[in-house]
Amino acid sequence: MLMKRILLVLTLGAILTCPSFAQAQAPTNAPPSGPPPGAHYGMNFLTDAEKQELHKAHDAAVVADPSLATEEKSLWDQMKAAHESGGAPSADLQSQMHAFREKMDAAMIAADANVAPIIAKIKAHRGSHGGPGGPPPPPSGN
Repeated sequence: MLMKRILLVLTLGAILTCPSFAQAQAPTNAPPSGPPPGAHYGMNFLTDAEKQELHKAHDAAVVADPSLATEEKSLWDQMKAAHESGGAPSADLQSQMHAFREKMDAAMIAADANVAPIIAKIKAHRGSHGGPGGPPPPPSGN
């Protein structure tokens, strides 16, 4: 009888530790982890080399002005909170994010002028997809 209990306990222990028998986690309504929308999403129109150059310029800009990193984190945290609450970011927060993006773009260009055409490409892409920062609309013909 004792041998059967030991065998049963060992068998159950082996089954419970096997990943194929483990219970899957219950789905949640929480958004996926990672950066908020817009952080690195939608950049697949850039080449890997352009992304790498942009990343280096971003790092150099933050080293040159550490307050940029603090402001960036604060704004991303606010954006993330807005998205997690199920609502859209306020117009004020969107305006702050746009102003910060312009400031970061200028700092990145100051750190590495070679990123200017990449940033122009991003702004043109944002504008063509309804985001801020694109070219102005064509004048209306009166």
